[in-house]
Amino acid sequence: MKRRSLLRAVVTTGVAAAAGAADVRSAAAATDYLIVVVEQAANQIQRFSNSTTDWNTSPEWHWSAPSTDSWKYLADAKRRLTANWDDVLVCCANGTASTGGRAAMVRESDQAVVWTAVVPGNPHSVERIDGHGAIVTASAKQRATGDSYENGGGINLFVPSTHGGLPPTSFADSISTGFPGAHGVLWDDSNECLLAIGDNELRAYRLVTISSGIITGLSKVATLAFSGTGHDLQPDYASPDILYTVGGDAGNPDHGIWKTRLTFNSAAATWTFASPARLYDWYFTKSFSRLPDGTEFWVDAPSAATWWNDTVGFSGRSDSVRTGAKFYKARFWSHVLS
Repeated sequence: MKRRSLLRAVVTTGVAAAAGAADVRSAAAATDYLIVVVEQAANQIQRFSNSTTDWNTSPEWHWSAPSTDSWKYLADAKRRLTANWDDVLVCCANGTASTGGRAAMVRESDQAVVWTAVVPGNPHSVERIDGHGAIVTASAKQRATGDSYENGGGINLFVPSTHGGLPPTSFADSISTGFPGAHGVLWDDSNECLLAIGDNELRAYRLVTISSGIITGLSKVATLAFSGTGHDLQPDYASPDILYTVGGDAGNPDHGIWKTRLTFNSAAATWTFASPARLYDWYFTKSFSRLPDGTEFWVDAPSAATWWNDTVGFSGRSDSVRTGAKFYKARFWSHVLS
């Protein structure tokens, strides 16, 4: 789903964020949208409508991860449109196997796994680069390989050798970039930059390609420093802003929900992140975003001792609850109900 297409089609009002931190949930219009969550009790990707607060009925759509060690603890899922495999869910799991976790593309229509690969470390986030077909993963742990990584994890690109093809299934064929504590990746299609977040830093990368357009590497073009572990990275579907979360509690001065945006200075040919503004002074937030009508939605853990909740929060209304669930992240599924 391309955010720039959504922004052209959606007119929003009253969505401007306050410049300072806040604890009050903002109001929003009552519009039905679809939400996708990763739920670790059943280890499923599940879809619900944001128009209901009782999520105890069967999900409108779901996919169950295989019962193997590399598929334990689903960590991320994003719906993406492809030319050759229709609508897919790109997803990843931390895994508990010595070999690491998993990344995959699951076709929405028949739930077939059209691509998957083992990812050493503990993949926390996944993305697909539109127009190139590459899959990107972010792992917080150091890799169990002999390659040269920054201590603590990094980013990997699984790049098709031909346009329209599937990515390689071997980690050895991936492109590696070190990033300590890497927790989130997002393809910014408006700027054609890959964004990544990890320990103490938000980064923007441009793709390095050969004449045929095949990706051969990443070039870091901008950074934004903060204190702590950057946990999640999402678009604001109601504005051009980028939303990111920083973990921790009062012991970390930079904890909470923040916004920024990536800009390009054509005269200087440089990329920069705008000065960040804290939206909310919240603890232990695992995911946060805004729907096109301005509704904010999030998953936060009740304490530092865990990373999940049975509740997805929404601004302007009561939260949605699924008894016994272990929601880790929530994402925007699509613009309209179908």
